[in-house]
Amino acid sequence: MVKNKKRKIIGKILLIFIVCALCGGTYICYKKPTIIKDTQNLIKSWINGSSKIKGYNAKSLIVVDRKYNEIFISKRETEKQLPASLAKLFVIEYAMEHCDLNDEILVKQDVLNMVKPGSSVANLKQTNYYVKNIVAAMLIPSGNDAAYVLADYVGGKLDASADTSEERVKAFIDGLNIYLKERGYENTLINDPSGFDYEAKTTVLDIKKSVDKLLQNTWFREMVSISHYNANLPDGSIQSWKNTNVFLDKTSKLYNENVIGIKTGSLEDDYNLIVLYKKHDKEFLICSIGSESNASRYDDVKYILDTIDESSYLKK
Repeated sequence: MVKNKKRKIIGKILLIFIVCALCGGTYICYKKPTIIKDTQNLIKSWINGSSKIKGYNAKSLIVVDRKYNEIFISKRETEKQLPASLAKLFVIEYAMEHCDLNDEILVKQDVLNMVKPGSSVANLKQTNYYVKNIVAAMLIPSGNDAAYVLADYVGGKLDASADTSEERVKAFIDGLNIYLKERGYENTLINDPSGFDYEAKTTVLDIKKSVDKLLQNTWFREMVSISHYNANLPDGSIQSWKNTNVFLDKTSKLYNENVIGIKTGSLEDDYNLIVLYKKHDKEFLICSIGSESNASRYDDVKYILDTIDESSYLKK
C-alpha cells in the first residue's frame, strides 16, 4: 500500500511537471533547460531522501542548508532525546550572556569534586583560567569538569549569597532553564551543566537554534574547527586538548577538510554528533542524535557529506 501510494504521488509530481513544461516550453527553451534540470533533481532528491531516512541509525536527525535556512533531510526532528554533552552548547550560550571571554576564573577543588565518576574531563588544575580557556575545554575535549567550573562561576554572579559550589551550580541551572523557556527552547531541559544527565531532554531543532546563535561569534567558529587546541592561561602556561571530532583528525580515515566541526556527545548507548560542513559555497549543518554506536554516528554523517558532495541540486 505504501509503495502504491508513493508511486501515485510521484506520478502526480511528474504529471504536473510535464504539463508545466508543455505550457511554458517556449519560455523554458529561451531561459535554457535549468528549470527542467532543477525539477528533476528535486524529484530525485525527494525519492532518494524518503527511502533513506528510515535507514539512518540516529534516532533524530536534520540536515540544514544554512544559506536558505532550509531543512532538506529530517527524521523525528521534534522527538525529545538525551542531549548528553550537547547540553554544553546551551550552557555556553547562556553563560556568555553573563561573562566575558577574558574574565578570569579560579578553579577550586570543591567544584571539581562535583564532577561525576566516568565523566570525560579536560584535567583542569587548581589555578586561574580565562573564560575562553574554560569554554574551549568544554567544546574540544568535552570536559565535564570545565562545564561545572563555568556554571559555578556564572552561578556566583547570579546569586551572590550562594556560599557553596552546589548552590552556585544550582543557581546557574535554574537561570539556564528560565532562559531556555524565554528564548523558545520549549523542548529542552538541562539539569546538569556537563550533560551527564538521564533526565535531560532536547530536540535536533533546539540544537540547531542554539548552534545558529553560537555561530554568530567568530571565536566559536574558530574554536570548534581546531583539531588540537593550545590554551594560554593567565599565568603564561599552556594546556593542550585534542578535539573529539574524528572528522578533524588528519590521521583518521574519516578526516574531511571541509568539516568545520562543532560538537560530539555520548551517554551510554546514545551517540550524538553535530557537524558544520562547507561545500558548494554553502554551509550545511548536520544534527544527529541518538546513534547506537560511535561508528554508526560517523557512518550516518559521512553518508550525508558524500551526498552533499555529489548532489547537483545542492550546488544551487
